[in-house]
Parts: sequence; structure tokens; C-alpha cells
Amino acid sequence: MKKFSFLIASLLLALCVQAQAPQKFSYQTVIRNASNQLLVGQTVGIKISILQGSANGSAVYAETHSPQTNANGLATLEIGGGTLLSGNFANINWANGPFFVKTETDPNGGNNYTITNTSQLLSVPYALYAAKAPDQQQLTVSLTGDTLYLQNGGFVIIPGISAANNGGGGSNPLNIETALIPAGTFTMGSPSTEPERVTDEVQHQVTLSAFRMSKYEISNAQFAAFLNAKSIGSNGFYALGAYPSEPLISDCGQYYGLSYTGSQWQAAAGFENHPVVCVTWYGATEFATYAGGRLPTEAEWEYACRGNTTAAFSTGACLNNTQANYIWAYPLTGCTNTITTYPGQTQAINSYSPNAFGLYNMHGNVWEWCSDWYGTYSTTAQTNPTGASSGTGRVIRGGSWNGYARDCRSANRGRSGPNGSGNGFGFRLSFAP
Repeated sequence: MKKFSFLIASLLLALCVQAQAPQKFSYQTVIRNASNQLLVGQTVGIKISILQGSANGSAVYAETHSPQTNANGLATLEIGGGTLLSGNFANINWANGPFFVKTETDPNGGNNYTITNTSQLLSVPYALYAAKAPDQQQLTVSLTGDTLYLQNGGFVIIPGISAANNGGGGSNPLNIETALIPAGTFTMGSPSTEPERVTDEVQHQVTLSAFRMSKYEISNAQFAAFLNAKSIGSNGFYALGAYPSEPLISDCGQYYGLSYTGSQWQAAAGFENHPVVCVTWYGATEFATYAGGRLPTEAEWEYACRGNTTAAFSTGACLNNTQANYIWAYPLTGCTNTITTYPGQTQAINSYSPNAFGLYNMHGNVWEWCSDWYGTYSTTAQTNPTGASSGTGRVIRGGSWNGYARDCRSANRGRSGPNGSGNGFGFRLSFAP
């Protein structure tokens, strides 16, 4: 079950709420077939039942849906808005829980349900609760700005953030600043003459549509806001997310990242505006969904990094100690640095000068997760490629504070298992233009 979870920019505040109950609320689920493969762009049949009391309790409401999955295998529907089978959604007394959501799925789009899952409904929109409660409830808003705490106990997550908030304008609770990356065609990969290149960097032509990319790597403060909004505990698991059995992050505050304090995640003092580290591919993907964006494809990342350049770096043939955060004692072959004692830690997300597209730290600081599985490049021209269809490792790009200049080259390809969470692993996002 996916909770509503959004941010509201506010300090501690008292509210009196008199709510009108909506007759539906959103629900998202990832659909996989019997072989554990994502079902992409397919119409599926789903039966939703609301169970009361326990995971084996009686169904107080049931309905069916026929949603279509998106490119990530995610199906979105509105509980209360399907084809009614039994019960009355408006008459459910949400205060008389616990309640559980049982999903039965037919991957072929009919009603031959072969996949069943039941999960506890930990939170519902406040207006649904209020419909069966007294007319008014006194609420307080926490300093994180996303959770209402009721005087008589419990909490409710407030809706408010959307994909539109993270584009070029409008309110933006996460403060994700973006740059427009224009459509274009470029040569992806590196020439055989580039120092320290790797054989998997086969050059080929790629054409991309326009997109927006976050100017900066996602910060500790931004990722902490997400973790705390979703009530993620010290183990980093998000039971209500698309990957409930996979950790989103590991506690590595000693490496200038986030630590779990016993009640919430917070950044090491002074590192709030540094890139989040120790994030898995699953954590980066969940944050992207939360922020209304996505991870960039590998092709988008390299195109954005190059900024219409063709050399080893967007800065030219060399990357010196004034241009990026890496181990300065190891510049690219043929290059030199005036200072070789490097920072030995991450630097703020707005450090160094941006490239031609206005993007910061595309070279060094932290490796950045891409959406693609790592695989062999095509030798033919491609348009908006999304990488291999399967694999064991996800692509990481850009090098890091504890790596060499060769790792920071525009064409260099790194990879890691999606549950990797090293102290140099971070990310940035892409959005629709």
C-alpha cells in the first residue's frame, strides 16, 4: 500500500480542520509476472478488497480495476473509484481499524487472478477519517512539514507535492532546481585515442529529446526530508514502496551522509548541503518517484555532462584541482595538478563551476545512479536509448571524491548492483521538459 506523502512548507502550526470526505484515494503497485519480470505498458486486471481487523479479516468493500502499467511497471488507480463488487466505500469507519488492502492481480487484464498480496493500511487521507469522527480535530504540523499529529493520537500524511512542482517554476517544497537540457544529437562513448579509456565506451550516435535535469546532486537535507516523510526506519526499508524488501540507504553519517537518530534521519552537522551518499539504486528511484521525476538514462547523463563538448571532460582534456572533487594526486595521464592533497570528503552540491548546461559536479564528488542496466553499447545510431533490458548491475556515472580523474571522464562507465550503497554513491534527477 502506498501512502499519500507530500511536503508542506511550514513551521509548527495549529490548525482546526473540518473535512469533507473524498470518496476515493490513490493507490500504486508494481506489477510483475510469474518470472518476476516487470509488466511494462500492459493493461492488468486488479481486484481490491478492504479487509477489517486482520490480514485474514472480512472484506468490508471490494471493487475491480483495469489500469495500464507505466514504463516502470507501476499501476496507478483510485480506491473507491473502481467497479463495485460489494460494500459501500463511503460507509467505512476508518477509525475502527486496523484495515488491510488485499490485491488480486491478473497480468493478462482479465479476472483470472493469479497474484495475491495483502498489506496493512497504515494511513488514510484525513478527510476519510474525519467523516466518521467528531466534526473538528485539533491538529499540529511538525517541523518537517509533512505530518499532522492528532490530539487524540495517530498521524496523517498531507498531500501537496506533484511532478509539476519540480519543473521550471511554481512552488517546489524540495527546492530541486533544474536546467533545461535541449534536444540534440551527440557521439556517445570515447575515441580510441582518449587516455585511460575503457573498451566498453564504444562510440555511437545518440539523439535525445529535450528534458530537464537537477542542477545539483540531491542533498542530504532533501533525501532526509523524503526518508522522514515516509517514516523510514534505521534499516532503510520502505515497506509501502515499490521495493519493500530492498534498502533505500545505509547509515553512513561518518562519511558525511545521513544517520538515524532513533526517531528520524538527519545529516552530519555542516553537511546538509552536501550530496547524499550511501544511497542504493532503489533509494534513488523511490526518491525520484516521490519528487515527480526519474533517474536519468545513461545517454541523458553523458549528453548533459558533456554540455556540447567532445573531450575527456567538459573542461577539456584535463580536469584540475580547481574544477572537481577527486583524488588530485591522480589526474588523467598527461595532466598535472598544482595541489595534490585532495579534500578527502564530499563537497557542497554547488561547489566548483557549472558546465555549459548549468550543471554542477557532473565530474567527481559522488557517483550518480542512472536508470539503465549496465550492458554492451549498440554500434548503430540510437534515439532516446534506455539501455539493456536486464542485467546484474545498474550504471553509475561521474566518478567520486575518493576516485581518480579517469573515473570522472564524460564517457567513463561505472556499475554496481542496485543494492550497492558506497560512501561515494549519490544521484541527481531528470524531469519532463
